[in-house]
Amino acid sequence: MSKLIVLSNRISMPSGKASAGGLAVAVQDALNDSNGIWLGWNGQQITDSEAPEFEQAYSQGIDYITCPLTHQQYAQYYCGFANKVLWPAMHAREDLIEYDAQEYSTYQKVNRLFAEKLKQLAQPEDLIWVHDYHFFSVARYCRELGMQNKIGFFLHIPFASLNIWRKIPVARELIQDLSQYDVIGLQTQIDQNACMQTCLSLLEAQKIHRDSISYKKRQILIKSYPIGVQPEIIQKQAQKDAPSPCVFNFEDIPRQKTIIGVDRIDYSKGLLERFNAFATFLETNPEYHGLVRHLQVATPSRTDIAAYQRLYQRFKTKLELINEEFAHEDWRPVDCCYDPVQHNHLMHIYRHSDICWISSLRDGMNLVAKEYIAAQNPENPGVLILSKYAGAAEQMTQALIVDPQDRAAMIDTLKMALEMSKAERINRYQQLIEGLSTSDLTHWRNDFLDDLEKTPTLLMKSQRLLQDNYQSIYQVL
Repeated sequence: MSKLIVLSNRISMPSGKASAGGLAVAVQDALNDSNGIWLGWNGQQITDSEAPEFEQAYSQGIDYITCPLTHQQYAQYYCGFANKVLWPAMHAREDLIEYDAQEYSTYQKVNRLFAEKLKQLAQPEDLIWVHDYHFFSVARYCRELGMQNKIGFFLHIPFASLNIWRKIPVARELIQDLSQYDVIGLQTQIDQNACMQTCLSLLEAQKIHRDSISYKKRQILIKSYPIGVQPEIIQKQAQKDAPSPCVFNFEDIPRQKTIIGVDRIDYSKGLLERFNAFATFLETNPEYHGLVRHLQVATPSRTDIAAYQRLYQRFKTKLELINEEFAHEDWRPVDCCYDPVQHNHLMHIYRHSDICWISSLRDGMNLVAKEYIAAQNPENPGVLILSKYAGAAEQMTQALIVDPQDRAAMIDTLKMALEMSKAERINRYQQLIEGLSTSDLTHWRNDFLDDLEKTPTLLMKSQRLLQDNYQSIYQVL
């Protein structure tokens, strides 16, 4: 009997605390019913003289197989090439790209390390599902090791445009590696188009169907699979009593409208743009002083990277300045939590927040947007302000869509959200929750894995379509 094997950079172990991260929650739910294997890094580091050894744990039908990284691997594979080249490139920040040949070499070695483990674990009929930008090259090494398994790749972040790929010295090699997957999944139609264009241009591949290309006798399905959430489970979590201790005490602020933001401290999240807009809103709308409060969960990330260290300091300074300028008596306009928050606690926070404000400058999907709506009280829902640059905006058109780089528009949209009637809030919520229920997490998983399982059939159809087209052209001539 075949099984599912998932590879991702980090693993959410069953004994660990669920955090705000969407990938961990999504992958764990996808594996629950499959008796599968979850393979990845355990978050630990060892000395460079030690050889990483894999460890195994079993819980609720899932085998968790993890290993540490050496200090060099962490510095060069993770902090280096993955997050100094691929992450900024995918988020349209070519100004932050720092390519180093040694870091790229280590990235490749780590990809091979996990491919070799997949070779040991996988039976020929097993499906392999590789996640995110840390593992662009794993399938190439799997093929070199003789593996013929169906291997799918899902990118949780945006896909870079062709002009940015051209600025990466090893772009063609990476896209060649990517072509060794059977299915390449993206979050949005925009990302799918960018991936298709990049493959056709850098590889001179041939498009054989709307969603398929041919390259060196291989056919690859490239398709968007917008990731979803589980609305029913989230609704039950959100209805529970407040956890103790609670990150934010809503009983202390009964007269105030509350805004919630949940983001890693990352330059892609538009945090400074949002809080600059919030400060200007308070300056130009003094009647709201004491009546609105911005709650923020802001988890520091990649603090070993200089760009993130600088952003963290700028962000903290900005929040301090807002409170220094506008706070009075028992009102502080901004309250920020820098610690990770358990997933069920977040659902409670979402339900009791009047507004969720997402200001991403570029985002793969942004599950916070979907979880916020899923957690709402249907009889008195909150309002979602959503950046036009978040992948979720492609589906969640009944949110208040805004350009976070337009401060005036941000301020107007915030005021609209604060003053929106209950009837309009309910109407927008009903349309948004219907969309979430139709395209939930289970649909995302099944859609991707069904395509991966039937890939040969899909590609045979594509080949027949191509042959039919040639036949039609021949008849015309």
